[in-house]
Amino acid sequence: MLSKRVIVIAADKPFQKRLIAGAMAAGGAVQAFATADELPGRIEADLVLYALGWQLQDGALTSLLARLPDGSRLVPILPAPQLEGMVSLLADARISTVLVAEEMSAVTVSSTVSKLLYGDLFGIDKVMPWGVRTYSMLVGDYQEKSLAIGTIGDFASAMGVRRKYREQIDQCIDEMLMNALYDAPVGEDGKPLFAEVPVKERVGLKVAEKAVVQYACDGEHFAVSVRDAFGSLRKSTVLSYLDKCLHASGPEQIDRKAGGAGLGLYLIANSATEVYFHIFENAATEVVCCFDLSSQRSQLRSFGIFEESLLTQKRPPVAAARTVPTIRGRRREDMAPPPVERSALLPAMMTLAVLLLLASVTLVALPYLRKPPRSALRIESEPPGASVFVDGRARGATPLTVEGLEAGRSYALRSALAGYKDDDQLVTTTEGEQAVRLHLSALQGSITVESDPAGAMVILDGTDTGKRSPATVEIATGKTASVVLRKDGFYEQKLTVSGPHPGERAIYRAALPISRDVAALTIKVEPGTATVALDGMALMPPAPSYDTFVKPGTTHKVKVTAPGFIDQRREIWLAGGEHKTLDVRMLEGGVLQVKTNTPARVFIDDKPVGTAPLAPLALAEGTHTLSLRSQKPYLAYSTTVTVEKGKTVEARVDFGTVEVKAPGVVAHPDGSDTAVTVLQLPVGTQKLALANTETGEKREREVLIAPGGKVVIDAW
Repeated sequence: MLSKRVIVIAADKPFQKRLIAGAMAAGGAVQAFATADELPGRIEADLVLYALGWQLQDGALTSLLARLPDGSRLVPILPAPQLEGMVSLLADARISTVLVAEEMSAVTVSSTVSKLLYGDLFGIDKVMPWGVRTYSMLVGDYQEKSLAIGTIGDFASAMGVRRKYREQIDQCIDEMLMNALYDAPVGEDGKPLFAEVPVKERVGLKVAEKAVVQYACDGEHFAVSVRDAFGSLRKSTVLSYLDKCLHASGPEQIDRKAGGAGLGLYLIANSATEVYFHIFENAATEVVCCFDLSSQRSQLRSFGIFEESLLTQKRPPVAAARTVPTIRGRRREDMAPPPVERSALLPAMMTLAVLLLLASVTLVALPYLRKPPRSALRIESEPPGASVFVDGRARGATPLTVEGLEAGRSYALRSALAGYKDDDQLVTTTEGEQAVRLHLSALQGSITVESDPAGAMVILDGTDTGKRSPATVEIATGKTASVVLRKDGFYEQKLTVSGPHPGERAIYRAALPISRDVAALTIKVEPGTATVALDGMALMPPAPSYDTFVKPGTTHKVKVTAPGFIDQRREIWLAGGEHKTLDVRMLEGGVLQVKTNTPARVFIDDKPVGTAPLAPLALAEGTHTLSLRSQKPYLAYSTTVTVEKGKTVEARVDFGTVEVKAPGVVAHPDGSDTAVTVLQLPVGTQKLALANTETGEKREREVLIAPGGKVVIDAW
């Protein structure tokens, strides 16, 4: 029997089924509801999956969180990607993960549910299909970090990953490894080891506990993870850094420090499709990034921060006791050892073996009794002043001479200098002094350029980098360069940037004004599956939001339709260089079909909707007033119709004509003051009020109206 209870709350039935399938695949006993109002007062569940609407300030969500029992978790599901909303929701301690309904798979659901129910966090196998091979490597310093990025990049290229995604993968790995190598390590007092070490000196350091890097690809998804052995990161730290980056403003960089006070986390969140932080307090932190290689644009669709500690871990089950046989009840003869037959040759053979062993030891030790020839290395570097390590042991700064080495042996030399890439060589010594020259190439700082909107060409000193914003480019330390951001329909923006110190990253941001030759229109619709037509042309494919350029100085017509919803029509006017957002939220309802044999004007609830014959109308659920009106011949007809959600109602009304030809006689339709001689009445027996204008006399006459027929009254 399933022991973990999961509650699914989603109004959309197909989406609800997907959530149920994912939760059951993870071993949950699932109970589903359309709305939160259907749940009982107290929630008895280990986990709740709740599909939110477009408003994050949801009263039902607040109520659900208040009714959760201790230890239970809630997973909000947003309708579309929204990093700021995810960060806001994760601030609640009972929320560890936020998902996005758009393009969500059952695998994502089952992986999330499994983590929350059973605490099985670490490893990228949780985000990759079964059977996909996972590759691993260890990284302990800056040199190994560069090697790891190159190795994974070659693997991604061999798997056919496009350049755009390879750049995003490289950027994420670089950020994760910098955090694991230089931010995560802490001492016994819990304080960061490298907090007081200048950034340009960190690249020359090497940590004892190496970071574990894993990566895998199935052709459609690429996953990479970095795990450190410290577990010093905290959920509050991640959220505060992301919040800082989200609300930074201005065209200049928001942070120039190493690690960018969370800038790396912000870049990761804007590059990957799925991001998970698995934190085991004071033991390990793993960051997992997954990339959807088929997606048109990179948007974060799953964001989780899972925290565990020794206090929250469950004690492993104790194995059942095993019975060990005893000697009680056995016969004495069964316990006695068997007799041993001794050989007369045994003492002689043992003596011979001892003599052979002594001879072998003498032969092996003889070369070591002789003093080996000595060697010395005279080491120089370009530039000088680099720290030299021989077999991992610090020996000083160049130029220097390292003496007391054994001739004929191979030694691993490594030189490190702040602002330069390490140089590693394997040197085999010879007897006497030997000269070695090391060459260190200068490292470059990097800048990240962002634009609003994203997707602008990044042109560095007049040369197209081939990248689109947000993009990272390398610039020599202290060098001043010109960056131009160019995008069709917008005025280009020019930024003056300078290369930061080696190992540092700076971010520059600019808003691109819309060109006055065009106007920009953003159309947001709910539901996101609705069909949107702009000036008669459908916008494809269906999406919750559209960004498009339109001709300025004219009125544009927007029509939004969806099965089971009321058609929405809007008109909007934009000036050159103007950007407007149009929010269209559709109401559920049914369809009304009006059929009649006269070309009358049609009114719904006293509002004109067209002239018959009329296309089917989408109306809100409930009772409405249908009116048909005409002046020649006169027609004033009203009735009520009831529209049901998701159903089509047909209103069929046929009319005939009445013509009054009697001298001085007029008709008053429905007893009104309106006097006419030609009018239309519904089919069937109708009573018509007549008046003689000469005598003032009034009468009521009964007439039989046939569809399309004509009745003539020629006598008083």
